[in-house]
This record gives sequence, structure tokens and C-alpha cells, in this order.
Amino acid sequence: MRNPDDVRVLVPVAVLEGQVIPDQLTRLLSETTVVLLAYHEIPEQTAPEQAREQFEPKVRDELDELVSAFEAAGATVETRLVFTHDADQTTERIATEADCDAVLLSNPAPTIDRVIVPIKEDINLETITKVAAAVGRREDIDLTLFHAAEDDDAVAEGERLLDEVAHELALLGVCSKHISRVVVVAQNQLQALIEAADDHDVVVMGEEKPTLRGRLFGETSDRVAEQTVAPVLVVRRPLDSEVDDADEDADSG
Repeated sequence: MRNPDDVRVLVPVAVLEGQVIPDQLTRLLSETTVVLLAYHEIPEQTAPEQAREQFEPKVRDELDELVSAFEAAGATVETRLVFTHDADQTTERIATEADCDAVLLSNPAPTIDRVIVPIKEDINLETITKVAAAVGRREDIDLTLFHAAEDDDAVAEGERLLDEVAHELALLGVCSKHISRVVVVAQNQLQALIEAADDHDVVVMGEEKPTLRGRLFGETSDRVAEQTVAPVLVVRRPLDSEVDDADEDADSG
């Protein structure tokens, strides 16, 4: 049975495309269980078995180096090796199968000193707080709890939410002096977050439910990662239904 205090983070890596995980991110995830998803996206006409035969030795070498780096930092590491026709679908499937709390959207991270945690509403706070604590217990990390209120009347509720999260973080071992709270009033909450994130190195944010706007313009977490150019840890929402795992790929641990 899984330890309830264990934080599991899926780290997808396109290993044959030169993607690397910065050392700073490796250290940031040192208190988590890292599920390394080494994947290579292949053309529709290529069978996964054919790609595995051609590329697996090289991918294994790259994967072994990543495992060594995370283990040296102190993380527990699991691996998945996948040749797939659809990287996004495979990432979601593996995140579900491996029971991951969060998925890393990796970006360059020259330094990691400040982490911002947007709290939108009282949904999935327990998991968001647990993930934030796993990266915020380091003495060199400052956590900013952020809330964008729709109007002045909603500020008090935002402050209550952040106080609740700060209290839970302290119980989970995060030093209170490293936790700050910011509540702003903004009609465009996404833009307010992006502006606040400019002064931070990593964003820890909850996954939102799929929407038509998200399909047209990109999910909020993807847009934050793109516009801030910062790594984003996306805390997965509770699943409403089982994910269809009938995608055409082959994997091994």
C-alpha cells in the first residue's frame, strides 16, 4: 500500500531530442518519488516494437544517466520507457498508472530560490499542499502562496484560503518564515498569475478540468509554462473517470 506522505512526480523526458533536466530541478525533487518517463514519439506508420528494436539501447543509456542524477540528489526513482504515437496521451496514461500526484512541465531553471503556489479555490488543496511541502522543505526555498480574487469582496476568502494552506505547510515541515502570502484583485486571473510568476523560479499549480477554451488556446498550466518560461509542477486533479489506456505504445519499467 502506498505511503500517504509519499509525493510522486512524473517527469517526462524526450530523451532522443536532447531534452535535459536541469540540476536545480533534480535537487528540487529530491524528497519525492520521481517517475521518469523516457519517451520517443514515432510516426504513425512506425510500429512501437520496430522503434524499440532500433532505439532502445541509446534510450536506456540516457535513462540510466537521469536515474543516477536523481538518485544522487536523494530521490527515489522509477522508470518507464515508451515509444509512442501520441506523447500527451501516453503522459496522461502513465501518470494515472503510476499514481502520480504531479507532472513536471520542464523549462530551463538557472536558479531555484522562489516557488509560487497559486491557490484558486478550495479544490484539491490537500494534494497541492503536499506537493508544495515536498519542494518547500528545503532551507534555500521560499514559498509564495498566491490568490487572485475577482473583486474586493472576495479578498477575505482568498486570505482565508492562503492561511489554511500556510498552516498545513507548517505542519508538513515547511518553515513558516519561508512562507509568504499574496492576494491581489484581478479580473484576468491568469494574467495576474503570470505577472506574479515572473519573480519566481518554479510554479506549483493545480490541474484544471478540461474546457473548450483549454482545447482551443491550450491548458492553463501549458500557457503558464510558455509565458513564464519557468518549470511548472502540475498537481493532478482527482480523476472523474478511468483514462482510456488503449493508445498504441509499448513500455517497460
